[in-house]
Amino acid sequence: DQLRFTQDFIRLRWDQPALRGQSINAYYSHNENRIVAFHRWIEGQGLDVVVVASLNDNPFFRYQLGFPGGGRWAELFNSDVYQNWVNPLAIGNNGAIWADEAPRDSLPFSAWITIPPRSILAFGRTNG
Repeated sequence: DQLRFTQDFIRLRWDQPALRGQSINAYYSHNENRIVAFHRWIEGQGLDVVVVASLNDNPFFRYQLGFPGGGRWAELFNSDVYQNWVNPLAIGNNGAIWADEAPRDSLPFSAWITIPPRSILAFGRTNG
C-alpha cells in the first residue's frame, strides 16, 4: 500500500505541471478542523490544481472550500484509496466536483467536497 501510494503520488506531480511550477497560494487553513488547502497553477495555461489535506481523524461531508475557477474539477488523487489497497470503503468525491460562482476563501468560486480522514486530495480543472 505504501509503495503504491508513493509511486502514484510522485506520478501525480509529474503528470500535473502546476505541481512543479512556481505559483502557489496557500489560501485555506482551519486549525480546529485540521484542514489546509492550496492552489498551484502555471500562469496563463489553465493547468490549475487544488490540493486539500486533512490531519483530522474524522471525515467531512459537504465541506465548502474556495476554488480558483468554476466548472468541473476532476479528483486526481485521493489517499483514502490506499488504505488496504484498493479500499472498498474509500470516501471520496466520485471522481469529480463542481465549483460554482459562490466566492469563498478569497477565491471567486467554491465547491462542496468530501474529505476523508487523514487524507490528501488533489483536484484538477477539466473541460466539461
